[in-house]
Amino acid sequence: MDVTSYQHHNITMDLAESQKYHTSRREKTVTVTIEKSKTPMVWLDTSVLIDFAKIEKSEKVEPIRAERLTRLRTLVRKAVREENVVCPAWDQENEFEAKRLEAEIRTVVSDLSCGAHCIPFAGVKDQQIAIGIKAYIASADTMHIPANIHFYDDPLKTVREAKLSRFIVESEMSKPKEWIDKAERDKFETLEAVEDLRQGYNAIDQTFEKQLELERIGESDAMMKMMGEYMRLTSLKQVGFWDHMNVDGFLTHLSMWTKFGGPGGDLPSDLAALYSFMRSPYYWELPIQDVACRLSADLVVKHFPVKSGDHPDIQHLAATIPVAQYVVADKAMVDRCERLGIGKKWKTKLYSTRTLDNLSDEIAKLA
Repeated sequence: MDVTSYQHHNITMDLAESQKYHTSRREKTVTVTIEKSKTPMVWLDTSVLIDFAKIEKSEKVEPIRAERLTRLRTLVRKAVREENVVCPAWDQENEFEAKRLEAEIRTVVSDLSCGAHCIPFAGVKDQQIAIGIKAYIASADTMHIPANIHFYDDPLKTVREAKLSRFIVESEMSKPKEWIDKAERDKFETLEAVEDLRQGYNAIDQTFEKQLELERIGESDAMMKMMGEYMRLTSLKQVGFWDHMNVDGFLTHLSMWTKFGGPGGDLPSDLAALYSFMRSPYYWELPIQDVACRLSADLVVKHFPVKSGDHPDIQHLAATIPVAQYVVADKAMVDRCERLGIGKKWKTKLYSTRTLDNLSDEIAKLA
C-alpha cells in the first residue's frame, strides 16, 4: 500500500455516527470458537528438536531425557506414517538457522512432518485479524476460526503424497545474512525491553488482571506511533526497506478494512477505525491474541527474569495451542499455561520434557 496515494471509496460518517459505530462494537461481548486440526496434531518445542538432532549425532544428552525423547520420536514418526497424527513444521527456523546442528535439525523436522508445513505466526495472525475485522464491521456476536488457515495445505494430504511418492519434498531457501543478524538483534532488543517492563511493573506490584488489560490494547498504541513515524518518513521520501517492513502488517490490516467495506474516507479515518478495532474484543479475543496477551501479562508481573526464548515461545504457543491437540513446551511455559487455564480453554494437552512419557502413551493409544 502506498500511503501517499491512499484512497478509500467506502461510506463515510460524521463524527457522532463514527463514535456511535465504534463504541458499540468495543462494548460487545463476542464468543469465539476454533476448529482443531482434523487429524490430531503434535507441536514440539525447538529444544526437543535440538535434542533429537543431538541424539542422532550421538552427542551427549542426559540419559533419562534421551530415553524419553527417543521413545517419543519413534512413536510420533510411526503415528504420522500410519496417519494417526500430524506433526507439521512450524516457523522455528530463527532459533536454529545459521547455527550448529541446523542441517541435522532440518532433517529431523522433515522426517517427522513428511513435508507438511504450517503458516508462520504472522500469516496466521493476519488471517485471524481478517476474520475479526469482518465480524467487527458486521457487529457479529460470534467469530469462528477454521483450522485450515494454519496450514499451507492439508497436512494429512501432504503425508499421504509423501508416502505414495516415497519422497519428502522440501524447498528451503536460506535467508540473507542481514536478515538473520537483524532477527538476532531484534530478539535481544525485545528481551531487554520486556525485562525493563517487568522490573518496572514489579516495582509497583502490578496485578495480572491490570497487565492483561494493558497487553490487550498496547499494540494499538504501538501501531499509531509506528504509522505516524512511517508517514513522517514517507513525506520526507526517506522510507527504507526495514521502515516499510516494520509497518507492513498494519498496512495489510488497513487494506483489509477498506476491502471488507469498513466505513471511512481517508487515511486518518481508517487508521482511527483500525485503532478502535484493535481495542475491541473482536481483536483481543482472537485465539492468537488471547494466548499471547495472557502469557505476556503473566511473564511481566512475575518475579523471574525474562529469558531470551520467552518471546518466540509465546508466539509459537499463541499460534499452536488453539489448533493443536498436543503441545510440548518448556516446563515454565507449561506451568504458566496450566495456571492460566489456557490449555483447558483451547482444549489442548500440554507437556514438558519431564512428562514426555505421558505424551508418548497418548500417541501409542492412537494406533
